[in-house]
Amino acid sequence: MIRISFKTLSVGLVALASMLAAPSAADASTLTYTATGGIITGSLGGTPFTNATWSITGTADPTNVVTGTAFFGQVPFNFLAMTPVLTLTTGSSTRQATIVTTGSAHQQVGVFSANYNALQPGFGVDFFGYLEGNGSATNALGVSGSGLYIDLQSPFFGSGVQVAGAGFNTNVGQFVRNNVTDQASTFTVSAVPEPSTCAMALAGLACGGYSLFRRRKRA
Repeated sequence: MIRISFKTLSVGLVALASMLAAPSAADASTLTYTATGGIITGSLGGTPFTNATWSITGTADPTNVVTGTAFFGQVPFNFLAMTPVLTLTTGSSTRQATIVTTGSAHQQVGVFSANYNALQPGFGVDFFGYLEGNGSATNALGVSGSGLYIDLQSPFFGSGVQVAGAGFNTNVGQFVRNNVTDQASTFTVSAVPEPSTCAMALAGLACGGYSLFRRRKRA
């Protein structure tokens, strides 16, 4: 017969209650960056797609943001290197690919926030693309509009008109964008949640209970 003392059970339940009462935290060292848009037509890895919506998402440490300028110094931008994932959705079909460099020297993949205020007051563009070795930004896929220029270092939500460049290199081949029919586009920066304290607590209790069961069984 397996006997579990009331004292042992009480200690376990108190520990579980304490863990469940603790608020779920977010990982302060990383943020998730997501852009969405559509409707686009093109191909991915040589396979055509038609009238697809798209999203790109990536996670990185915001303290690694670097700055630069484009358009002969008229457009300052912030850039954060990461490994973003492109998702294309057509009806019930979904395809994914990781955006990678083209092999150009010192090229990086990541997310940009560019300030076009010098050319159009209040105008900004948040997009994924390449930071070239010469400091220029290329192959944009993202959103443009007012109030979108940010430092990429804190949570954010913005919307506007999509920017859809010609394409990217991916781990499954070339992503090529041919045609665009605009719909609402968004850009979001959000905190990365840590593992649920509830799940961790239940897993700990289960492991503890199993160990106790084994000890009692041997006894």
